[in-house]
Amino acid sequence: MKRVLKTISFGSIGAIVLVLIAATLLERLHGPSFATGNIYHSGWFIALWALLAVTGIMYILYTSRRATLVMLHASFVVILLGALVSFLTSKHGSIAIANEGVPASMFTTRDGALEKLPFRIQLTALETQYGNDSEIPVDYVATIIADDRKEQTVHTVSLNNPMKFKDYRFCINGVTDGNLSMTVSYDRYGRPISFSGYLMVFVSFLMLFFDRKSGFGSTLQLLRGGREAKSAIGGKERLGSRNIAARTIGALLCVIIPTGLLWYRRGMFPATNGAEALMLLAAVIAAIAIALGNNNRFKSLKRTLAVAACISAAIALPGLEGEYDVQPILRTPLLGVHVTTIIIAYALLACTAVNATIALCTKDAGRRAQQALLGRVLLYPATMLLATGIFIGAVWADISWGRYWGWDPKEVWALVTLLVCSAAFHTRSLRFMAKPVAFHLFCIVAFAAVLFTYFGVNYLLGGLHSYI
Repeated sequence: MKRVLKTISFGSIGAIVLVLIAATLLERLHGPSFATGNIYHSGWFIALWALLAVTGIMYILYTSRRATLVMLHASFVVILLGALVSFLTSKHGSIAIANEGVPASMFTTRDGALEKLPFRIQLTALETQYGNDSEIPVDYVATIIADDRKEQTVHTVSLNNPMKFKDYRFCINGVTDGNLSMTVSYDRYGRPISFSGYLMVFVSFLMLFFDRKSGFGSTLQLLRGGREAKSAIGGKERLGSRNIAARTIGALLCVIIPTGLLWYRRGMFPATNGAEALMLLAAVIAAIAIALGNNNRFKSLKRTLAVAACISAAIALPGLEGEYDVQPILRTPLLGVHVTTIIIAYALLACTAVNATIALCTKDAGRRAQQALLGRVLLYPATMLLATGIFIGAVWADISWGRYWGWDPKEVWALVTLLVCSAAFHTRSLRFMAKPVAFHLFCIVAFAAVLFTYFGVNYLLGGLHSYI
């Protein structure tokens, strides 16, 4: 029974990854409606996710009694359950409200049909805000009255500040000919379930991260070799608290200083285009190189990372010159949190790929095994941060567009990368992952998925996230 559950659950993950990749390519060829109708919202695709959820939770109950692992896998089931409930019970559409004070009570659904709201909304004031010395709008501020004949409330609505009334959410899209365009969403049941799953995942990550008996904790102990770690030349490296504190401070300064300078210059968090994101990536890679310390075992890795950080910064510098218009929807604190989390995850995954390439080029089996331990130590926080960044993005999307998942190509490929990376942690089920050579090859493949998520989607697939 256990073998059958393993085959079905891991086979389902592989099938889902392939379907997601194919869906983004078909969307590029035939449009979003084709991919949504024939794949994302199809019965067979939903059944595939359900098969993964059922067999996956049964398999983890068969193979593990650790509460943290069970909670982590159960949280993903909760997220999928919330997504299913949202699919079955939610409503989404758009509405245009005239600026002459005419009440509106009908909205257009995604299918193009008209549906009546259980109340009326009326626009009483609308202000377009502009940036300094710019004719580009940075925000829209509207005053709207909602009336269901029993209750009348006044709402101030702006970008990233939606209107909420009777479980309906209204998010500003823009202004056309003086009329306010807004998205309409109703998701009373599915959203709370999915967000509860997000919280469960985050708590599970914290528990795993600080648990010495977890995969991350035990691998870190093996890498350290206890309080002392033997170096490649036979000496010993003390992992004292002062040394760790100095490395930590140096690593943080590598990120804080360039980010802070760009933030001061732009007046907002520097992650609104590819050049700024690349500069942040270079800073994080430099910080990781410093955090590795003076360990001779990883001297080649540190040098390579330092060179990669310098090259990335040099490529990014020309794109930082001059002024440019920032999309109004990006003017939110969530931009910094979301992008920074994702960029740190990408930088860690880049380090695992560089580490893997160096390891595969050496003939020393012992060093290759040591570098596999380092790769695993880096891969754990990378995957955790990637998942956290995706969930933060979902919360942001819910605030700005009224839905927490929209099957945008960037979202899909981030999910593909997350599913691929998660395979490395199942060494008891996928025993080939325990072998250093196989693990290093896997790290390179995983980073290839990152590269396509970052560059391939931007330049080939497009979508809402193609600006970065």
